[in-house]
Amino acid sequence: MPHFGESVSLVHESTSRTWWYQSSTGENLAPYNRPGLAAARITRILIPFVTAVLAARTHRETAIDVTCPDIPSAPDPAQAVTVAKLQERFAGVICWWGLSTKEWWALIPGGTQWQIVNAADPDDLVQAVLEARPER
Repeated sequence: MPHFGESVSLVHESTSRTWWYQSSTGENLAPYNRPGLAAARITRILIPFVTAVLAARTHRETAIDVTCPDIPSAPDPAQAVTVAKLQERFAGVICWWGLSTKEWWALIPGGTQWQIVNAADPDDLVQAVLEARPER
């Protein structure tokens, strides 16, 4: 996550004799066999920063049509097509396939309170987005 100045490494901890996902601050996020937990914890760390940046952008560009940031490229073209369809269906929602977590993710706008959801497959992600979106 170079745009946020964050990186996650897999490190061997000699005291516990296990491998851990570790943030750039040295915080152990999760053991090597729990990548979903590591993703959830790094999300917890980053979401306040993402929310602040997006809120500032919203306040600064209220009269301008703001487009979504570029979608991270996925190695599987079918995943890229699915991401494009999700983005088309939910305007303003940022969707992606987690290469490390092997799950589908969405960042849902909500003023200054953005939400992040994930799911095992695109249909479940659609349901998670629908449940998380504020009533319109």
